[in-house]
Amino acid sequence: MSLLNEYRQLQAEQATIRAVDAAVKLQTTEAQLIAAQVGEGVTQLDVTQLEGILKGLKKLQHVMALTRNAQVVSEISGCYEKIYCHERNGVKTAISINPTGIDLRLFLSKWHSVFAVQTHPKYSSIQFFDKYGVAVHKVFTTEHSDIEAYQQLVNQYKAQEQSAELTVLAPEAILNEDKPINDIDIQGFRQGWQNLQDVHHFPALLTQFALSRTQGLEVAGEQWAQEVSPMCLTSVFETVKQQQSEIMIFVNNHAAVQIYTGRLDNLKQVGQWFNILDNGFNLHILVNQFSRAFVVKKPTDNGATEVHSIEFFDAQGSTIMTLFGRRSEGNEQSADWLALCNSLRCEEVVA
Repeated sequence: MSLLNEYRQLQAEQATIRAVDAAVKLQTTEAQLIAAQVGEGVTQLDVTQLEGILKGLKKLQHVMALTRNAQVVSEISGCYEKIYCHERNGVKTAISINPTGIDLRLFLSKWHSVFAVQTHPKYSSIQFFDKYGVAVHKVFTTEHSDIEAYQQLVNQYKAQEQSAELTVLAPEAILNEDKPINDIDIQGFRQGWQNLQDVHHFPALLTQFALSRTQGLEVAGEQWAQEVSPMCLTSVFETVKQQQSEIMIFVNNHAAVQIYTGRLDNLKQVGQWFNILDNGFNLHILVNQFSRAFVVKKPTDNGATEVHSIEFFDAQGSTIMTLFGRRSEGNEQSADWLALCNSLRCEEVVA
């Protein structure tokens, strides 16, 4: 039986099954499952034209952007504004700066295929995948989208070859990146941390000392990083809701970061998923699959201001979500956010 027929049979048995879950059941990848439907509601687009496709999304007007990893799904409704694409040393990236809407950091060199998908009789989507067949970003039309502009975008960037077969690579084994503790220049690393003048320089500091992110947080010292229970997430969101303060929620996979900035209102546990179900923003979280969390402080604004974050990791040490209190450049984060972070640190110390 062909993959498409197997999928149709599974859909007949489980009408609401998501493609990502169906792919697991059928022992394939989501990208290959989508490709199997080419010509039946699916059109393969030209992946070499990512910049044109992304910039063309603005014409669709109101859409829903989705970025996910295995534990968290972020859905933000709005418009694609101010998409800037860059290429440096052969590495392609894109950025959409829009703190009140669809706010993205995209690593296009890791994107391998793209499809236009008829997801519903009334709605469609553009779906992007990596070389392993894993979805890295999706864009869904809504009742307020310009469907004619969507169809023009598909027609403009339709790939010349429409194949129902897609070649993907087997997932790479995740190696333990941690180095022996005796090989780490802990004093030098802590001094480098103290000398940070911009939070965006932190990855370079980790590279300089050959540390994974979690190992860097482990050896930073309690002045800068304190490990806390990842189960604190629900109470953090409850507190932010009560304070009615603005939070920044970064959800990422290896090829995309999606950022929500704003207040929280409707928090709800549904089965194993903890959810934020707000107008224009939905977040779905499998908290029980979080492995580690840290409250972190980093100097920024030329070292004059310390920025507090709460960072969450999976069992492999990959960042899956990061929380910040919203702030404007040069200013402190709100007193409420600083108090929340400090209370978490104190609770862990007491425990």
